[in-house]
Amino acid sequence: MNRTLRYGTLLAGSLLLGACGSDDPPPESNLYPTPEYVDDDPAQSTSQLSGFAWDPEAFFINLVGCPFPDIRCAPFLLDQGPLYGFSAMQKSSIVAFDPITGGPTGEPVQSDDLGVWSLYGVPSRSTVPYFVTALPTGSLSPAAQVPRGNYLPTVTLRPVVTHNSVCHVQEAASISTVGILEAVAKRLTANGSPTTVADFTNDKRFASVVVFWNYQPGSPLLRAPASCTTVKATVNNTPVGESYNVNWAPPGVLPPFLQQSTRGYFVDDQDATDGSGTKVSGLGITVFLLRASTSAPPREITFNLVDPTPPYNPANDTLVPDADPTAKPCLLKNRVKDRGQIKGEQFNPWRFQTIAAPPMPGIITFAGNQMWRKDQPNGPEGAVSPNLCLPLPAP
Repeated sequence: MNRTLRYGTLLAGSLLLGACGSDDPPPESNLYPTPEYVDDDPAQSTSQLSGFAWDPEAFFINLVGCPFPDIRCAPFLLDQGPLYGFSAMQKSSIVAFDPITGGPTGEPVQSDDLGVWSLYGVPSRSTVPYFVTALPTGSLSPAAQVPRGNYLPTVTLRPVVTHNSVCHVQEAASISTVGILEAVAKRLTANGSPTTVADFTNDKRFASVVVFWNYQPGSPLLRAPASCTTVKATVNNTPVGESYNVNWAPPGVLPPFLQQSTRGYFVDDQDATDGSGTKVSGLGITVFLLRASTSAPPREITFNLVDPTPPYNPANDTLVPDADPTAKPCLLKNRVKDRGQIKGEQFNPWRFQTIAAPPMPGIITFAGNQMWRKDQPNGPEGAVSPNLCLPLPAP
């Protein structure tokens, strides 16, 4: 049973110690054009936002089921490979959400068959950022071998500042009704709180629903799960809400009491290896829920992405044993697969800056966050992650 329950974690560990452990840049992609910047008066100018629409749940399922044993299965968001092509969202309606007005800016545009979209006429400003939002209109390619379902309106928690900035590679994620949130709804129901997936967009039930997926450090295009991590939420330093760590196994292989979703996701806490008792996700997936109440929701929630893996110890620098690595899956991060090629200090402990965000009732928030290594406390490109859309430095 232990081997079955930890199937998803073992897959993540295998990815962790395999080809995706490298942070070498992937081949050049036509999906990411070279940005052009023209200085202008922000009071009279608008910005163009462009990017891609994708289904992160489908991307992972394609990753673990990819039949090609070469670079085409590396977990990079590249238009040349099948992983992105089979998780790109076609005809997804994309808008820029404006926190000031609490609604969209301008009319939505639809992504093409490769998931590529462009928003024109977004007002330029250097103060409050926009957030890219995908409406539940898109679908996967007919060739994608992924369990199908509907989608929920999803805002990607990544600030887009449209003045003096580079905004040409923005993600528009879509969360399905048959994946991560279906697993959480089943767990809530089993715990005595009857819940459907549709309830997560009911502002009378929930004030905030955030799906976090932590990814390993490396290239900004890398989407390899950051195994054995979790997320903690506070308001004024006081813990709030509920957190559910999520794992994956092939759909239908687990017993019914584990409440596996149609796409194979299920709630499954793993024990961290630092002795703290912290519960983590084998795939870096944590769902945060803040239930609605009669009082006003907090103006801001602080999220801390946590990797409780102990610091690297060279004494543990040994080959991964063949016996049963699923027994203590998070210990995989303290080992190496090939002597001299992949070192444990690459993988623990990972870090990420604190995220402060307001609750967004009635919509799902997706936060895909690439962690940083301990020797890069401020990120690989300075104080912020390189794939954010933020103001450029002054000339």
